[in-house]
Amino acid sequence: MDQLSLDSTLAASAQSNVNTAAAVGESAKALGQADFIELLVAQIKNQDPTKPLDPSQFMSQLAQFSTVNGIQEMKDSFDSLAGRLSSEQSLQAAGLVGRDVLVPGGLGLLTVGGSISGQVDLPQLTSQLNLRVMDEYGVEVRHLSLGGNGEGSVQFQWDGIADDGSSVLPGRYRVIAEALIDGELQAVETSVDTRVASVTLNQNGSAPLLNLESGDSMPLSNVQKIR
Repeated sequence: MDQLSLDSTLAASAQSNVNTAAAVGESAKALGQADFIELLVAQIKNQDPTKPLDPSQFMSQLAQFSTVNGIQEMKDSFDSLAGRLSSEQSLQAAGLVGRDVLVPGGLGLLTVGGSISGQVDLPQLTSQLNLRVMDEYGVEVRHLSLGGNGEGSVQFQWDGIADDGSSVLPGRYRVIAEALIDGELQAVETSVDTRVASVTLNQNGSAPLLNLESGDSMPLSNVQKIR
């Protein structure tokens, strides 16, 4: 997971630098390298012999030319780096198809005879942690009490049994967590295990999207664990 997060961060940083360099490069398109040299030579040829070109001004123009050229080379380097990182991310994303991943959002898919598992990330100690399982229509089908827990990750698993003891229908269910902290119930982040069904590769250089069996789509950087 550390490698996935690192690659995602590097790709985002490289793409940001590419966009910045591209913006600068756009402003330089009106005067390319050949045009600059041609204008500089014409300026020297046609200068007034009695008022020759100021050497400091000449050096300033050469420095501007060198800066524009360096920016273009930097843009080309970042384009190449971003392309390589994007390709590596696409390969990593494609390798997750058919595997279970832990992702935020609380939305899971309950199959026949299956269960929904995941974890709750507590920001601090709680005297009471509750889970509410909601169906696709927002109706609560199960209330689970996990008691007191310390700061950190708390694992959970719901077996598809409703509060009345019956088995609910297969489908998508959302798990919502609430913790009693400092005497008040607070919503806390819930993540669930879900399978990656497919991957959408974007052509604009942005991160690939994971299409999950739960129905959600999210970037590769959202994956917290690979099961």
